[in-house]
Amino acid sequence: MTNEEEFLAYMKVIREEFDFIWQVKSAVANEEWEQLRCIVEETPNEVKEALNLAQSKGGVFTTRENQAMKINPLRRTA
Repeated sequence: MTNEEEFLAYMKVIREEFDFIWQVKSAVANEEWEQLRCIVEETPNEVKEALNLAQSKGGVFTTRENQAMKINPLRRTA
C-alpha cells in the first residue's frame, strides 16, 4: 500500500469513527475518566488499532489522549 493509499484509508476510518474520536477528545479534555473508560471498553480493538497513529505522523489523537486511553482511570490521582 502506498503512502497515499494509507492516508486515504486512515481518513476513511476517521470519517467512519468520528463519534468515537469526539467522545474520547471530550472525555480527556473534561477529565471524565470513567466516561473515557466506558468509551474505550465499548469500542472494538480494530477501530482503536486503525486510529493508532502518532500525531506527528498525522494521527488524530494527541499524546495525552493516547496515554489517557491506555491508563486505568481508577488508578488516576485527582
